[in-house]
Amino acid sequence: MLSRSRRGSLIRDKGVAATRAPGMEGALASIIGKLREIGKIDRTVADEVRRSLVDTLFISPTSLAAGALAGAIVSAAIAISSGDPWLQMFALAISLTGIGRVAHAVFFRARVREATDERTRSEVVYEFGAWAYALLLGLLTLATMLRSDNALYHLMAASLATGYAAGICGRNAARPIIAIVQLSLATAPIAIGLLISDDPLRWVLGFVFCTFIVGMIDITLQTYSAVLKAMSATHEQKRLTARFERLARFDTMTGLENRGAFQERLATELADAIAKGETLAVLWVDLDKFKEINDSLGHPTGDRVLCTMARQLSSIVDGRGSVARFGGDEFVLLARGRSKRFVQDLAREVMRGLSLPMNIDGVSLQVTGSVGAAVAPDHGSDGDTLLQHADMALYHAKANGRNDFCLFEETMEHQFHELRNLEAALRVAIEKEELEVHYQPIVDLRTGKVSCCEALLRWNHPELGPISPAKFIPVAESTGLIAPLSHWVLAQACNAAAQWPGGVTVAVNMSPALLKDLHLSHMILSSLYTSGLSADRLELEITESVLLEDNAQANTLIREFQKIGLKLSIDDFGTGYSSLAYLKKYRFDKIKIDTSFIADVTRSKEARAIIHALVGLAAELDMEIVAEGIETETQLGYVTGARCTAAQGFYLGRPSREDVIRRRLEAQAKGEIWSAEVEVLQRRA
Repeated sequence: MLSRSRRGSLIRDKGVAATRAPGMEGALASIIGKLREIGKIDRTVADEVRRSLVDTLFISPTSLAAGALAGAIVSAAIAISSGDPWLQMFALAISLTGIGRVAHAVFFRARVREATDERTRSEVVYEFGAWAYALLLGLLTLATMLRSDNALYHLMAASLATGYAAGICGRNAARPIIAIVQLSLATAPIAIGLLISDDPLRWVLGFVFCTFIVGMIDITLQTYSAVLKAMSATHEQKRLTARFERLARFDTMTGLENRGAFQERLATELADAIAKGETLAVLWVDLDKFKEINDSLGHPTGDRVLCTMARQLSSIVDGRGSVARFGGDEFVLLARGRSKRFVQDLAREVMRGLSLPMNIDGVSLQVTGSVGAAVAPDHGSDGDTLLQHADMALYHAKANGRNDFCLFEETMEHQFHELRNLEAALRVAIEKEELEVHYQPIVDLRTGKVSCCEALLRWNHPELGPISPAKFIPVAESTGLIAPLSHWVLAQACNAAAQWPGGVTVAVNMSPALLKDLHLSHMILSSLYTSGLSADRLELEITESVLLEDNAQANTLIREFQKIGLKLSIDDFGTGYSSLAYLKKYRFDKIKIDTSFIADVTRSKEARAIIHALVGLAAELDMEIVAEGIETETQLGYVTGARCTAAQGFYLGRPSREDVIRRRLEAQAKGEIWSAEVEVLQRRA
């Protein structure tokens, strides 16, 4: 036997010689570099990929059990056959450690959790168990070589440790540090035992073992690289799949379910509610005048408002139902209850929640919403019908003046389809130019002559007959048809007025909905340019309600109209809540007294007092004042005596086709009397 110092010297000398063999130093340097890189990668790898890598350690307890069984049998056979107490101690430790490792793996698979910290603890336990087991196998082999001359024992122990090391490099390659340390602990003692031998052939075998270790480490690293790429690709594919699935089911801005996901949920909830005899409510919510927020404050602010509304609605139905965004400023709620009463309570809660003041980028906003609701099974037993009926109820809520709640009623369906048919017919009428513009004269009471004609739209449907503007104009406003319709009317009116003699102006009503369109100025300029009509011969009539809203876009447009040189008049004056502040803010050319005051002039002293007050106000502001709705000679006589500057009504002339009004104006230009009414005015003048 060699002395301890001599053996140490041999280990150092032969170990150094082995590592300095040709190519060995380069291989070791490459391995060390890869190990450092693995350390960096392991700290930055995605949590899900790391969890998958750790899971590979426990994926097959069967292989652990087979290895533990083989280790126990071989070590026990050597220990019992040799009778050596040290070998018996190693055999017992190998058996107990193997059993513990198998038990831990089974426990992990039975109690696996998603928590990263629990996986980390399990990996540490596995790590130390694996290293302890590998070290025991290596020490068993070394002890066998040192304490026994039986070649069969040497072969059995070395085969056990080497086979274990080779298998570990593949099984645990996903955690390469663990695998490499296992490999080293299991095989390094064998190499040491061979290198300290006096037999040169064993030195050669020891050197071969060193190259085996280096080769297996390299294989482990290559396997790890392949496994990491595969798992990373799988993780990325899962991530993209989950993202696309979320994009397909959820609104990206608010995080709420979208229409498709909501309809799937609705079908499931509806079937369950009907089976249990419960009431299922669908509430369709639409934010009132949300477009004005986008147009005046910008879309980023509008988006933040929508997100705030989404959170508010989610908190309201929390635990009672779900919320989805159907696009734009529309949200749909789904909730269960025992009776219809809960629907009304929930709708009121929603409206209160929406109207709470909010601060967006330093701007204080208060948004209201309209709510339409339908209840199953009373209003439908399928999802599409419920949504359609809730939409119909919402339409009625908005038609009632917004910021209102409406529960579906059977009569709404007929009205809804009637309006949809009217909308379709109106689109066709606009496209085929089936509408007409009639003109009603406005007479100057000081001269008795027509000074202006108001353009009034008429629709004589080929099947339905004449349709009132009061019926189809709201449809045009609610469906976005008001813009092309108004453009057409403007073009017709400008073309007609350009042919009228005597500088007679034409007045065109501006829809409140149209005054939110910043392209309106371009539309007007285009009509003036095409017709050749001068701007001072086009008068725009703006209803008082628009001015009372103090809308930023409307304010901008009114100032643009004044810069162009258009005449402006206030229509239906006196019907708003307050009518004085904007008279100071803007410079109008004309005030039109609402028909309701003229109708009561003969029987109401209050109406007469208001007319006198308005006449005085107009005179002080240097504005003309027009009395609308003159239908009798008595009314005409009163407004003339009250010093109104102009009048309009059936008594002075009904709305007529352009060719008719043009003949009247041509006759007026020649000094001819057109009608008895005008003759009376001229005599009074």
